[in-house]
Amino acid sequence: MHLDPRGLLLPGSLTPPGRSATFTVFAQRSDATLPIEALKRQALQFFRTRLGLTADKAYGDDPLLEDAARIVVAGEDATARGTRLVYGRPTRPEDLEAAEAAERATGASASGLSLLARRCRTVWLVVPSSGDDRAAVTIAAILASVLLGPILAPGDGRIFGVRTARLDLERTARPYR
Repeated sequence: MHLDPRGLLLPGSLTPPGRSATFTVFAQRSDATLPIEALKRQALQFFRTRLGLTADKAYGDDPLLEDAARIVVAGEDATARGTRLVYGRPTRPEDLEAAEAAERATGASASGLSLLARRCRTVWLVVPSSGDDRAAVTIAAILASVLLGPILAPGDGRIFGVRTARLDLERTARPYR
């Protein structure tokens, strides 16, 4: 990854991943910074997962429009471990349209998740390594729980919140072998 000495993404050095191939986590932040310590606490307390970065970040006072990181997770479930790329950027109109379409398609319009997405000024794209990537789901759920936004799944475009993500992870948990 192309990072400056403070661990921040060098502008234009990394092509953003496509939203349709990632878990899109809507964030109620005005910039693309990761609240690392809050993410670590949330991961441990509510997901029984350790979370870290492959490269430290030293955010300054200037807001970032884009940033990227490789997040490492190690949970009790052996299949929810690994390192995944996350990429933060401003929310685009097509992100909001995809959230609305997903809500309509699932008949979950009463959930209001697309309305919540409209309040989010940034998104974090979590790049999965496969179709059933529990590490990516875990990272997306932890991000959503701190950044206070819904998650849009790749492919089918299902929109859901942290509670649904946690229930899905618990239902499909597999012990270490």
